[in-house]
Amino acid sequence: MQPIIWQAVKWPATEYFTLQDNAQGKLATGCINGVAEEQPFCIHYEIAITPTWQVSSFYIRQNGLSPTELRLTSDLHGHWFDKDNNHIDAFDNCIDIDISLTPFTNTLPVKRLPFEENESKLLDILYIRLPEFELQKVQQRYTRLGTHEYQYDNVTTDFTAALPFDENSIVKDYPGIFKRIYY
Repeated sequence: MQPIIWQAVKWPATEYFTLQDNAQGKLATGCINGVAEEQPFCIHYEIAITPTWQVSSFYIRQNGLSPTELRLTSDLHGHWFDKDNNHIDAFDNCIDIDISLTPFTNTLPVKRLPFEENESKLLDILYIRLPEFELQKVQQRYTRLGTHEYQYDNVTTDFTAALPFDENSIVKDYPGIFKRIYY
């Protein structure tokens, strides 16, 4: 698959994204550079995805003024573990993740779950707010509107958006937040 570049609309940032097949499934990688609240950031992430589109692990690293990193792994049954293999029960029942600075993670539940047209699914999600590295459990709802469009609702914050996806079920644009400028 060709690389994708998304441009943030509300703040200065771009993301260079790749999705590659590997022996365990897929590896999604992104490099996000930008400025938030007058602070520059350079964030790199890797998400290991099984053939059934479950996240088995993710690693996020921030370079620059405040170097930070986060690595969590999943048992694929809704349990998350830190780098020392300690169970983090606050995120129990979260299969999918949502990284705030990338539209890619909205692809995960869409690819993992079967949806009939107009069907909704309410999910517990492990949300990673960047560049703050704040983690929380949130509820999100996805509703299939058509072949390549889903309604996204963050139940926790009342935010909603109609998301167009491409033929590979990758988010094309995130209205008012991200737009794809390459691929």
